[in-house]
Amino acid sequence: WFEKAGFASSVEALAGEGEGEGGTVSVTGDTPLTTLEMLQKTIADREAEARGEEDGSSGEKKKKSWTAKLLSDEALLCAKVREEAGELCETLEKGEGRERCASEAADLIYHTMVLLRKQGVDSEEVMEVLRNRFGTSGIDEKAARKK
Repeated sequence: WFEKAGFASSVEALAGEGEGEGGTVSVTGDTPLTTLEMLQKTIADREAEARGEEDGSSGEKKKKSWTAKLLSDEALLCAKVREEAGELCETLEKGEGRERCASEAADLIYHTMVLLRKQGVDSEEVMEVLRNRFGTSGIDEKAARKK
């Protein structure tokens, strides 16, 4: 399931879907990166650039970054997560089709990943929570949560 969902952690699991072919893996040294890992790294890079940790000493004008803007404005970030969740639901309610659904889901995942970064949560922590829920009824899992 994990590999089929696009969360594979090895190049072999993503054979034929490499970088440059519209795939979901980038290899840096010996470490393959999934799409979520690449997105997480890009978000971290934009945060560092906004703080002037990269390319800041050269005196060059900083690139405009939507990600950096979101990271600096919690109200805007939360509003975007809510907006994108609503738009994803609308794709079902209005029968807007698979392509629109995938696009809105991508927007929601991106904004969620920015929020995770703002909270200091690594995507691997989220994956671990999901893995720990395998084999447990969603109804039972929800009932067991602390209120």
